[in-house]
Amino acid sequence: MLENLHLAAIVKKTGTTHLLRIPLHQGLQGDLAESWHEQYTIFTDDVQEIDFDAGYKPEKHERFRIQDYELPEWLVGQDSLSVPYLDTINDNDVVLNAIQGIIAFARDSQGAELMLFQNFSRSHVIKPGRILLLEKDTYTTMKKPALTLDTKLSAVYLAADKKLLFHSFRTVNTFLPLADFYEEASEREIRSILQHERLYPEDADALAAGANQWFRKRFAMLRDSEILDQYTVQQIADQSKDYEVNICLDDDRIVFPADRTQAKRLLQFLNEELFRGAITETLYETNSKREAD
Repeated sequence: MLENLHLAAIVKKTGTTHLLRIPLHQGLQGDLAESWHEQYTIFTDDVQEIDFDAGYKPEKHERFRIQDYELPEWLVGQDSLSVPYLDTINDNDVVLNAIQGIIAFARDSQGAELMLFQNFSRSHVIKPGRILLLEKDTYTTMKKPALTLDTKLSAVYLAADKKLLFHSFRTVNTFLPLADFYEEASEREIRSILQHERLYPEDADALAAGANQWFRKRFAMLRDSEILDQYTVQQIADQSKDYEVNICLDDDRIVFPADRTQAKRLLQFLNEELFRGAITETLYETNSKREAD
């Protein structure tokens, strides 16, 4: 059974990331301690830990491991004792729509501090009118928005060992910075990626030979995400309209621009590393405090 469990939301808004406490009724806190303990057991028991390898797809019984993982600044120093002093989340739509993940801070039976992560998206926010509740033979609805939690963990951080365990890079990278642990794609690999049937590079030689570390990591991420295999060119182009990405098509292929600024924006979009501020609608880079160029 987990002890001293508290929930917090990872909120990304106006280019910054911070934690907001989710206050819980005492009875609910006890129920969640049980259910999250079950999820923790499933996630960690009888699994094989393997060092993170971006090119490998873990099996169901395997977990990627990053040893000596340095927590991001907004998470440093937080534990089950400090979370009760965080500002609490409110029912403002802007704030709720900016939640990227949920963390349960708790202690195990040995007293060791744990951080248990769940993925979170806008679909986890239930607004009044979308759910009906039976009350005295008549259906009504909620007066305020509600949050739904997932049924499985996305990642676990063991504070004493500074060890991060996770299964999906793509999922966890939306709320924890992991790009620095990605191996760079070689010049040869970049050329291979640019030869994908859904890409039309303007100058493959210049993009591959002159790629710096940032580009090499993002090309590797694009290769492993399989975005280009899972979505049609038209689907990708349609989704780009809200992200200031000028996608040009050539015979059902995405033109990969030779211009470095445009190429960077396209890679950020394809790797889902862009998000728009909920209030100002300013475009930002994920896992960064910098406004997108």
